[in-house]
Amino acid sequence: MSRHRSPKKKPTKRKSAPEQAVGETDKSAPKQSVPAGHESVPQSAAASSPSKTAEERYGGRQAALDFVKGLLFIALVFVIKFGIEHTTFGKQLELMSYNLLQLQLTSRSTPVTIVDISDLAPEEYDIDGLTGIATPRIALQEMISALAEQKPRAIGIDIDFAPDENGYVYPRDPDFFQFCLNLREQNGIPVVLGVKRTIAKAPSEWLGNEKYQDLAGSILVPKDSRRMLRLVRVGDETKPAAPNTESRPSKSMSLVLAEAYGSDSNQATTRLSRFRGFIISGLNTSGIIEKFSEKRLAPGLSLEDFLIDFGSLESIETLPTIDAAVLRDPNQRGRFQGKIVLLGDATLSKATDTFVVPARDQPYPGVFLHAAAADTLIKEPLYEVTARGRTVIDLVLSGAILLTIVLIRLSQRHKQRVRINVHRLEGVLTLLVVVAGIVCGVLFVRTTRVMWDDFFLAFAMLIFHPSIEQHVAGAGEWIKEHLPLSSRHRFMRR
Repeated sequence: MSRHRSPKKKPTKRKSAPEQAVGETDKSAPKQSVPAGHESVPQSAAASSPSKTAEERYGGRQAALDFVKGLLFIALVFVIKFGIEHTTFGKQLELMSYNLLQLQLTSRSTPVTIVDISDLAPEEYDIDGLTGIATPRIALQEMISALAEQKPRAIGIDIDFAPDENGYVYPRDPDFFQFCLNLREQNGIPVVLGVKRTIAKAPSEWLGNEKYQDLAGSILVPKDSRRMLRLVRVGDETKPAAPNTESRPSKSMSLVLAEAYGSDSNQATTRLSRFRGFIISGLNTSGIIEKFSEKRLAPGLSLEDFLIDFGSLESIETLPTIDAAVLRDPNQRGRFQGKIVLLGDATLSKATDTFVVPARDQPYPGVFLHAAAADTLIKEPLYEVTARGRTVIDLVLSGAILLTIVLIRLSQRHKQRVRINVHRLEGVLTLLVVVAGIVCGVLFVRTTRVMWDDFFLAFAMLIFHPSIEQHVAGAGEWIKEHLPLSSRHRFMRR
């Protein structure tokens, strides 16, 4: 009897449930072919794609929200700044800004010399039955003749020669005026006589007769002594301007003297200066800055003024004398030759017209303002930031911060676990913008010649912008917490 052994079966390893599930899936699921040139995407990558897309959408929404909120807060800050500008505090800030800018305008040599005639006292006269008091014309005539020998470019006299309601202040003024005209014709040296009482009248009345009108130069100083008149226009706006001298504007003493002197030929022209001139010309054309400001005071009456550069105030040479022999001395020629010479009361204790000057501790006689104004027109006028320019500057400064934050958010939106501290970033950007504004707008004013006199307030609004935003946001959260939803809905419907 043969014995047969049945073969032993190998023990089978029991599969775990996950392995069974995988095995079943592998067996039951048909194999999908992968097109050539493509790789299968791992499950982990496929799972992360929706999360990554959601992060990007979230980052884009945050950037858009920051942009809208930023625009709203910029508008709010503009309203606050506009309100402060019209208060006494705002005016004081503006004056502080302007004084600081004037201090940056360095002292420089000037082609203007002042002859101080404070000791030339008015004298009584009795001519053809007419009596009165006036500055002696004979003494002035002798001084002008002596100065003419020194070959100046022009001579100005800071005295009001305009007739009053009774006629000429000195009965023989026509003879003096004719002497000044003859000097121009013979020596080519223009003499400018001050007028104040008649600048709002027709040119024929400035010095009492039409033939003397070319001698006249306005010596009226505005209440705002930071400025000087350039032109005064008088005319009937309902009628077309007649092609005669009656429609001529009244020119200031400083403008007439500057035109007689001509442009400053000592200024070097470089690529940088040409580039600067191109930029300044574009800003002036666009209305962001202006060289001359025109104001309409009444129908038919308007004036044009400009800012005075007082940087050369301490450099103006002054010679106190009323002696024609001193003025004729050849040793004095260097003071007068090729320059503008102004005669007037330059002693503070004796001058009857004194004015407060920016960034100076004491007032100055008016003749110094005319001298500094003429020097400003000869060298290069200052430019003033207009109301439109202030708005543009505020938008550029605030917009630079806002756009930088939005762009950084957009660039980081695809990166997970990246959270941007907006308030800290805004603080750093504000600091950078303020520093750049101080360098360009304040320290470089001697190069740009642009007087941005509200930079204190503009920088203050930039610095306090984040604080204002946080307070407004905090007020909104308080309303959400303490005001019932129904009340908020009724408020919104209103």
